[in-house]
Amino acid sequence: MKLIETLKSILGRADAGSADLRAALTSIDIAPFEDAVRVAEKTRAGLLLDGTEAALDKADEVLKIAIRERDRAVAARDELSKRLAEAKVREVREALDAERAAVEKEAQAVAKLLSEKWTPMQREMIAILKRLDKAEGAVSKVNALLLAADRHDTLPPVEERVFPVHPSLYAPIYSIREQTAFRSLPDASGWPVENLTNEIAKVGAA
Repeated sequence: MKLIETLKSILGRADAGSADLRAALTSIDIAPFEDAVRVAEKTRAGLLLDGTEAALDKADEVLKIAIRERDRAVAARDELSKRLAEAKVREVREALDAERAAVEKEAQAVAKLLSEKWTPMQREMIAILKRLDKAEGAVSKVNALLLAADRHDTLPPVEERVFPVHPSLYAPIYSIREQTAFRSLPDASGWPVENLTNEIAKVGAA
């Protein structure tokens, strides 16, 4: 009876989780209830011819209770199995809902960050790249003039002063100007800038 009361308590909880339902289902052993029914049936059968009416009435009551307890245990097992399957589906759905909510929260936060921070940062980076490009163009121009005058006090590239490249490597491949790319935005230009060569040429001609 105690087991049945415990099972009824669990089944009475609409929010019972799969762990509790699985544990309750595992705790059900129908065999003892079946054994009780068989013993009661055997006892009753032995009293049909030789037993008193009172003894037979008592045997009938014991059998009735045994059958009821077995049927209740079977019903509890079946209901627990059904509720366990439903709980699994619910928990999978709830876990996916929770994951979706967490991902959406982060996506919204990043979208807000992009909206507030990215455009001004890109404008600043583009301005630095443009200025770097003009400075590199000016360095190249003056170095050409120095070499033409048979002078060797040439200026080192601007970028390599900050981000030196090993002598065994081809520096232009690692250039920030060559490796950086920004898409054009409504309020910020992209990179590489179109007609960049012409801009450098204008700096050299100035």
